[in-house]
Amino acid sequence: MKRFLAIKVFIWFWLTVISTLAILVSVSFLQPDVLASKDISPPMLKNLFHVKKSLDKHIERMPDKTLEEILRHRRHGKRSKIYLKHPDPEKSLISNPDLNQFDLALLNFAVGGEPKVINTEKYRAYGPVSIQIHNDDYQLFMILDNREGDLFLKVRLMPRWMKLAILLVASLVLSYWFAMGLLKPIKQLQRAASQLAQGKLNTRANVDKTRQDELGQLGKDFDIMASQLEAQVLSQKRLLADISHELRSPLTRLQMATGIASSKATGELDSYLLRIEKESYMLEHMLSDILQLSRLESGTSCVEMHRICIAELLEPIISDAHFESQQLSKTLIAGELPEQHLLGDTVLLNRAIENIIRNALKYAKKTVRIQCKIDNAQFVLKVSDDGPGVSEEMLNKLCIPFYRASQSRTPDNTQKGGFGLGLAIAQHAIKVHHGHILFQNNQGLDVTVRIPLQQPHVLQQ
Repeated sequence: MKRFLAIKVFIWFWLTVISTLAILVSVSFLQPDVLASKDISPPMLKNLFHVKKSLDKHIERMPDKTLEEILRHRRHGKRSKIYLKHPDPEKSLISNPDLNQFDLALLNFAVGGEPKVINTEKYRAYGPVSIQIHNDDYQLFMILDNREGDLFLKVRLMPRWMKLAILLVASLVLSYWFAMGLLKPIKQLQRAASQLAQGKLNTRANVDKTRQDELGQLGKDFDIMASQLEAQVLSQKRLLADISHELRSPLTRLQMATGIASSKATGELDSYLLRIEKESYMLEHMLSDILQLSRLESGTSCVEMHRICIAELLEPIISDAHFESQQLSKTLIAGELPEQHLLGDTVLLNRAIENIIRNALKYAKKTVRIQCKIDNAQFVLKVSDDGPGVSEEMLNKLCIPFYRASQSRTPDNTQKGGFGLGLAIAQHAIKVHHGHILFQNNQGLDVTVRIPLQQPHVLQQ
């Protein structure tokens, strides 16, 4: 298997290096004539003083000749040339006409200073050394042609801060560009994985299909995995709904047959028939819950939105809960009910709130508290019980169909749990209203429901 990503990283690294150097060279050509100086080496300093001493001897030996003639006829080697800098530019002298093509004015900064090596784009100068000729003071420079290539010389003569700035900026920009190209599919996969974990099975990473590296292949494999997972989950839900729907017909016939048998049975058969009738009712109730949950999950449930008074919605639910709590020898405490209106489906909200309250009554030891309020244009319902609560790792699983935390809530097994569908139906009903449900442990279990008073859009399915 080809390691496309490793090759891409390798190529991008060298592309960054080459591009940085190219930018550095390009900027160097935009610079005006510049120079750089450094300390002169002892051998070269010795050679410079030797040139001064040699020039003094020639002047003494040829007093009848002018300084120009002495410089012109004097041989200083094939490459070395002499530049005598005078305070009056018109009196400055050169030993070779070739020096006229050089900008010797760049050496003015060194006049009166210590001898140095001065590099420019065209030549290299050594000096200055003070020398007195015919009662005139001069600054002696020895000039050599600069044999270095212009390309590298321009880069070398650039200020250090400029070279450092170009290297940092170019490498940072190119590295950031590469990092973003590398991280973009990773972020897409991370977001898709997070949404998939939240139950949004239609989520896809949608990584660029033109990518041929490992990240592109990972994105494709992720989308295939998500598609297969969605298909399997939907298939299971559809199968469960179909089975539940098909079971209702034989269940109805069973209930009818049980009713007929009960009217004709006598003696010991009555208790068995009553048991069959009770179990049939429980089975019918479970099938009804499964079908409703299936419709909510698939979005095929008919939702009729209209304005509902919150107090009118909650009063019959709380009244029924009071009656049930008395049968269980428990106390239900309900606060003041808000009179505001919200937009919602009465049946779904009734079923969701009723399931939450009945769940609290089932697991409470003695008391269940119901608090209602309006907060930030949201209806907030909080139902608290004084039961044993739920372990932290199970809080996020309470709305999973057929999942029951009764083992932790009723460790003595004195109560019989439900089918594990009530909270699942409540969660989906609340989601239809663009709300959310939160579970927290606080002495017992606290269930907080938040539903916006105004829906972003009315669902009609």
